[in-house]
Amino acid sequence: MTESSFSKSTNDSQFARSESMNYTTEIRQMMHGFGDSSDPLIESAKIVEEVVLQQMRTIVKKACEVSYRRENSKKGSCINAEDLIFLLRKDKVKLQRVLRYIELKEYKSSLHRAIESDLPEDIMNNEHLEGAKHKGPYHSFLSQIDNTGELLEDTSTVDEVKQQRCIRAEIMTRSMDEARYLKFSKARNASFANKNRHKFSDWLLPDSDVTISKQGYTILGYLAYEVVAQIVDLALLVRQDQNKIYGDSIDRLRLSYVNPCTYKPYYHGKVAVTKPITPAEIIEALRRYWSPQLDMTGPFNRWSLRKPHLKLLCC
Repeated sequence: MTESSFSKSTNDSQFARSESMNYTTEIRQMMHGFGDSSDPLIESAKIVEEVVLQQMRTIVKKACEVSYRRENSKKGSCINAEDLIFLLRKDKVKLQRVLRYIELKEYKSSLHRAIESDLPEDIMNNEHLEGAKHKGPYHSFLSQIDNTGELLEDTSTVDEVKQQRCIRAEIMTRSMDEARYLKFSKARNASFANKNRHKFSDWLLPDSDVTISKQGYTILGYLAYEVVAQIVDLALLVRQDQNKIYGDSIDRLRLSYVNPCTYKPYYHGKVAVTKPITPAEIIEALRRYWSPQLDMTGPFNRWSLRKPHLKLLCC
């Protein structure tokens, strides 16, 4: 899945937004957690929220189409986790990122259940061994849709984007005192649907008859989180290009953009982003991402000018 519709106006009345139902505060925290300043601009957060909302509604629409085509589906009105995983099948790295997230959440839930029930130590060990033998979430479903064998490869795929984000966070925290670090840690825990699924569903699909399973909401919340991360990544790349000193071979080191494979902490000073990401940087980042000149087909493909949609950020 590589396309999404992004428009400033929505034809369907069920997508009308409520002024009181927004995620501006949470998105500002997420932006800080991904590398923005400690006080992101409200205008920037509103643009990010609009993009996230349009992207997630497009994902839901495409998942409904998958659900409708699925065997024994009841008019495609219920979206399951498998429908969303099917949409991620073309990007192995992002798919594995979602599956690891689901696996960690399931492990955390089982751990809480074990603590609350005061299980004996031997039962805990047996449960751990059984979990170790488990091949991962939705393994059987992946085996059905994996025609090439890439999705079920034993060798782990290197997630360079994730590594770059971790390095950026590590460099940022070096210059923080205890109070700033606690604020940064809280921002890293911000999310869309972990504690208030009803708010997320009302924000995403107000007055809609589409039914989404609990696990489906978990994946949608994570994908929305990934859209925010992707926008921040692209905006910081725009800033890097704006501040680039041509001819300087070490400008990437001073701007916190490093090669994850050759990263050495002692090579870098205490660097942190102090200037908040501006709306202009976000708009320019999205313009570049959605530019037809940067598409694989480019402007020379006869279908490239007819595409009515834009690429999705999280799939």
